[in-house]
Amino acid sequence: MVMQYPRKIQIGFQEGTCPLRCRKCPGFGEHAKKMKEIQRMSLEQSKALIDEIAQMETIPVIQPHLITEPFANRDLREIIMYSCDKGISFSIITNGILLEAEWMEFLIESLERNSTISFSLDAVTQETYEKVRGNYSLVEIEEKIDFLMQVRGKRGPRIGVNFVYEKDNYAEKDIFLERWKNRVDVVHIGVCLDEKGRIPEVYRKKEVIKGKDACPFLNEVMAIDSDGGVRVCSRDAFGDTYLGNAFNEGILSVWNGEKRKQLLEKQRQDLLQCSDFCKDCEWGYSLYRFENETETDEFVIKRADYAMYYNRKEKGSFGSISM
Repeated sequence: MVMQYPRKIQIGFQEGTCPLRCRKCPGFGEHAKKMKEIQRMSLEQSKALIDEIAQMETIPVIQPHLITEPFANRDLREIIMYSCDKGISFSIITNGILLEAEWMEFLIESLERNSTISFSLDAVTQETYEKVRGNYSLVEIEEKIDFLMQVRGKRGPRIGVNFVYEKDNYAEKDIFLERWKNRVDVVHIGVCLDEKGRIPEVYRKKEVIKGKDACPFLNEVMAIDSDGGVRVCSRDAFGDTYLGNAFNEGILSVWNGEKRKQLLEKQRQDLLQCSDFCKDCEWGYSLYRFENETETDEFVIKRADYAMYYNRKEKGSFGSISM
């Protein structure tokens, strides 16, 4: 058997802790079937997973959260230090609210350019921010982003911003790109899917997004919950799917296991049933399959059907910025 490796592993070191309650969030939002509870992986279990990842022939990036605010985890600092000592890089997505000066200085000192910190903003005005995210100062978060970019210099991680467009912020989508594309390393813009994981009709460009193919997300990204349970993807906020347990079976045993293989094959053959979590979901196909790439003097631009990344090239010895 040829061993396959995930490109990224999302690990719920701590779940259910977030200062915001965004309407679109599958764990806390208006369509969540229940309130996501606080769950925490022990530091011993966390380090055991990190040890296993560090021994892989191809080492994936760690995203230290599923559906939560990562900086609410009191163990995150030790998890980052422990992982960095083993040569593991990070992809961190944050709302920025809990990211104070001490945290930012630590991140600049600890993470290198192969790691990324992305701020979910979804707005360019305070009024819109409060509609789509919550009652917190957008300006304060923007100042934190500027601080990281200014102080970082040639050290520290890539810095990105995210914009998920929906009815209340769609008018600011293009303004957001122009505001940030020369200000940070990466700008990501993508559509907000509905509660079933589908493109809202108002934004749909064509009737059929996917063909008979496996989900690009499931092909590359692994999601491990705080109890070690492996779910199909992080959109499964409450563990309705189950591919195995990373604590009991090992990360690669689950990733290369029969349950995931069978699901991929059902997707390829278009045999998903109504009871299958992935049935009719368009997330991976519409937001994650980047089949169009262009390059300018300043940017590498990657496009999917309903998402784009603007990766600003970095002058000097680090080369261009990748997704």
